[in-house]
Amino acid sequence: MELLGGIQRMEHAIQTPVGDPAWRPAMSRAVAQLKAAFAEHDSGLYAKVLDDAPRLAHDLDDLVGHHRSVWTALDEFEDRLRDPGAGEDLRWEADRLIQEVWQYRQKGADLLYEAYETDIGGET
Repeated sequence: MELLGGIQRMEHAIQTPVGDPAWRPAMSRAVAQLKAAFAEHDSGLYAKVLDDAPRLAHDLDDLVGHHRSVWTALDEFEDRLRDPGAGEDLRWEADRLIQEVWQYRQKGADLLYEAYETDIGGET
């Protein structure tokens, strides 16, 4: 599954009213799918970028750190979904998570652009 599809599933699940009995199961499935897509997203790509564009090592470290923080947030959200006492605040938390994943995805795209499309000069 691709990351964009996982994000879209979360966006679709968030639209169901929180009081609807189907909301939590739908959101749980969406989070699981997003996590699966997120885990696969950059598999092996970071090492290739580092080999091809070592000048971006710091940016890559930042992206890897962002990946870890998003993964932790997804895990924590998944745990909170199991709490029957959590309510409307879960919707806002899900929305925040979607934004985090979008930001991560954009940072990755920017890094790839910088690695492979930016002419740093000095070549003939």
